[in-house]
Amino acid sequence: MTIIRNPKRNTKAVSEERAAAFISGATAQGNAQPGLASVAAEDQNKKPIMIRVDPDLLGRIDRAAKRLGISRSAFIVSSSAIRLESME
Repeated sequence: MTIIRNPKRNTKAVSEERAAAFISGATAQGNAQPGLASVAAEDQNKKPIMIRVDPDLLGRIDRAAKRLGISRSAFIVSSSAIRLESME
């Protein structure tokens, strides 16, 4: 009995078409999800930064962010905001 490979398929074209359809559907009037425009506008006002973090601290940050269901960046920003508020 011979085992043969499945023929290669052009899945890239299909996935690009699906992505384009998804994007155009999200921006079409009436189909836009509420809040997405404001999130995009908020992101434009934020500045990317680069920081150095101890690997152990970074692991703790990642675990805490995962528990909260947020990104590492969101955790760092919210933690910084809380710390700054407590100092004022």
